[in-house]
Amino acid sequence: MRLSTLGFIASEAVQNVRRNPVMAMASITTAAISLLILGVFLLVSVNLNLWTHTVEGQVEVEAFFRPHTPARAEAAAVSAVRRWRGVQAVSFVSRAQVLRSMRREYGSVLTALGNHNPLLDEMNVKVYRPRDVRAAVLRLRRMPAAAHVTYQSRVVERLFQLGSLVRMGGIVFAALLALGALLVIHNAIRVAIFARRREVAIMRLVGATDGLVRGPFLLEGTLLGLAGALVAVIVVGVGYHWAMTVVQRSLPFLPLAPIERVVPDLLEVLGLGVVIGYIGSRLSLRGLMRG
Repeated sequence: MRLSTLGFIASEAVQNVRRNPVMAMASITTAAISLLILGVFLLVSVNLNLWTHTVEGQVEVEAFFRPHTPARAEAAAVSAVRRWRGVQAVSFVSRAQVLRSMRREYGSVLTALGNHNPLLDEMNVKVYRPRDVRAAVLRLRRMPAAAHVTYQSRVVERLFQLGSLVRMGGIVFAALLALGALLVIHNAIRVAIFARRREVAIMRLVGATDGLVRGPFLLEGTLLGLAGALVAVIVVGVGYHWAMTVVQRSLPFLPLAPIERVVPDLLEVLGLGVVIGYIGSRLSLRGLMRG
């Protein structure tokens, strides 16, 4: 396609926007709101995944030995677990060590125990990958010397469930809003075509190609979607940077995904805006420019 043709299409698309500023603003605003909500849900989902993996990486399996288990049997069990595939580290903690630690932490609350120690010896097992936790738990529970095995499975599972719920809810909600944006852009292009119906008819009479006739309208819709997406991306990006500053100052222990990690999600939002604008204008052309 020649540069002159591209210039004509671009100038006509800009003129169409200027002729219908109200519809253009409505299209941009609707697209921006829908994509803004989608962007927020995407960033929440990214951080939920980060928190889930962080919690998973800190999960340790605690296996408590049965009362009166011989020290030799406990040492053999610890040595055997260290050789398991997927196990990163195993530490043995005697019940005396646990009691001393609790007395340092709780002080006078435990004075009533005197010399009595109701606690159990334990070993803490850390695995390389979070997915190895369940396998380690099952094997530990089958060991004769193990009284019971615990780990923070509910925390990880709830984070997974929450992440899936937020992701699906965000996609569904944003899809409905994106459909609304698509319909608004669709109507904006219909208005533009109706306003220029005589010019379109003359262009066809003088032999203008379909690409030359349709091009300005397709570009107009794409520009409207892109403009809405740019507004959404700027607002989400600035808001996330502000949120990171506040969280790092007030809750430094709470990890947040860095900006460079969320850039691909923001680019997806930008691309989706272009797609929405293009599809909206394409549908308008199919309905009003047949023949």
